[in-house]
Amino acid sequence: MGSPGAAVGLRVVVAGVGRFGALHVRVWRELGADVVGLCDVDEQRLADVAAGCGGTAVSADLATLLARVEPDVVVVASDEATHAELTVTALGAGCHVFVEKPLAMSGPEAWRVAEAAAAAGREVVAGHISRFAAPYVRMQQTLRGGGIGRLCALRLRRDFSRQWFLSFGDRVHPVWESCIHDIDLAVSFAGRPVRRVSAVAAQVAEGEAPSVVSALLEFRGGVIATVESAWLVPDSAPQTLAGALALDGSIVAEAEVLGTDGILRQRLVADNLVEWTSSGTVVPDLSLWPEEDGTVGGALRQEVAYAIDVFLGRRPADRVPLEEACWGVEAAEAVIASLAAGAPVEVPDRGPGSERQR
Repeated sequence: MGSPGAAVGLRVVVAGVGRFGALHVRVWRELGADVVGLCDVDEQRLADVAAGCGGTAVSADLATLLARVEPDVVVVASDEATHAELTVTALGAGCHVFVEKPLAMSGPEAWRVAEAAAAAGREVVAGHISRFAAPYVRMQQTLRGGGIGRLCALRLRRDFSRQWFLSFGDRVHPVWESCIHDIDLAVSFAGRPVRRVSAVAAQVAEGEAPSVVSALLEFRGGVIATVESAWLVPDSAPQTLAGALALDGSIVAEAEVLGTDGILRQRLVADNLVEWTSSGTVVPDLSLWPEEDGTVGGALRQEVAYAIDVFLGRRPADRVPLEEACWGVEAAEAVIASLAAGAPVEVPDRGPGSERQR
């Protein structure tokens, strides 16, 4: 059995090589994987990323590429609307799949992926990176270790730069772009599916999509969670995304986990490291993908290393169970439905086997 996280000999195809897909190419290669194929509908983007991979096969069609190179793993980092279909295609070719969030854009699509994975006897790991960020890992460990007693409620907020909303925030419904992170964290802390959702929104920034969303999630078992997101952080706020993927702008997030015997609190923007330079102020989040001695570290590296170990049979798929990824998709879909209806929405119960007891 190899070293944890080592992917020597693992043949990987990356589907979708935009900004984040290209970062995946780098991380998988740094962990020892052989990236044997790249897939994207943008020919120039495909050529640019392939130029740094030395003879890697390329194609605009995933099925054609898989038949040609026969990989072990497909990394799906394409547009959100294509995630489920590309994942099912990869499973049909006998591949394990790492798929960026969201797993799918509807509950039926998500469970279709789960059924295809079971039929193929392959693993699917959904790319919920926050589960691997050090502050949330610590909070989860403390909760599961009984440090704050029984979980009662969660408060989760994640705000983004207004300029991001204007450039890409309404590419899909913002719930799939921003709220899905905290919906997944809520699912991971609660360990149960959501039974009811009530959501409201405000359309403040330009465009047709809501730039402010607030949702109340009621979980089976009694836990409640508030999930809020606003794409209104001004340009004057400090830059927070740093490391291997740096973007001008800010993510301002807070999380609270409330138990019968204590409370856990986390703030993404803190003053433990601040950089004041002639180009502006940066409060770098070093938990996601910091550069560490020439390689990508942080949560992204931990997430990919976890997926590699799952695919190679070194560990169970326990940190991002596929069932929980499906619950998160159902909850996000219910938030959007509640916004459209202007009323609470019930989430279908998939039966007594759908709960993981804490």
